[in-house]
Amino acid sequence: MNNISMTKPPLILAMIFLFLVAAGAAVAQLDDIIHINEVLADPASDWNGDGSVDFKNDEWVEIMNNWTEPINLSNYYLRDDLGDDPHLKLFGVLDPGETVVFFGSDAVAWQMEMGMTTSGLSLNNGGDVVRLERSYEGPDGPAMELMFVVGYDDHEAEDDRSCGFNSNLSDWILFDNLNPYGGDLEPVGTGCLPSPGSVNLCDEQVAVEDRSFGEVKAIFR
Repeated sequence: MNNISMTKPPLILAMIFLFLVAAGAAVAQLDDIIHINEVLADPASDWNGDGSVDFKNDEWVEIMNNWTEPINLSNYYLRDDLGDDPHLKLFGVLDPGETVVFFGSDAVAWQMEMGMTTSGLSLNNGGDVVRLERSYEGPDGPAMELMFVVGYDDHEAEDDRSCGFNSNLSDWILFDNLNPYGGDLEPVGTGCLPSPGSVNLCDEQVAVEDRSFGEVKAIFR
């Protein structure tokens, strides 16, 4: 799938974002080499492992490399739907098929380094749009292109619920094992566990029992 550059006609991007807002939980895949794999916007646990629970520092976004080659993330950025400034410049090298998690604390550290307001990832608990962008050298100087964008709704952003792709990357689903969702809004509850830093192994099966966050951390460490 071809990239959509931020320098191309804005009508295409405006239509995508209007669709995201209208549809609530939605995904627009603009590039097939890298994607946002999972998002947790309302943390109620110590997801970044620093010993404290913080609504800003413990938010996280997981990125996955779909390509056959390693991807240097140093030209990639994350931001939400408010304003034009990125909330985090990514870092590191992501190998094929691997995932990496960026926490709100990573965003706070980068924002402090840059002399910016420390807003973290700024993931809105009432629903938001998360954009993955890449910088490149355009004909008129540095520019940004949109690589991937997801939108999530209010029920996907309750305490310790994440949303993301299922195991075969075919559907955007809810990971609500730590805070079960019994409603009928899409995506509906699955009973699956959030899986930061790991390939999502959920195929929308219903869990037979809840697990504590301590058990979750033991699985993924």
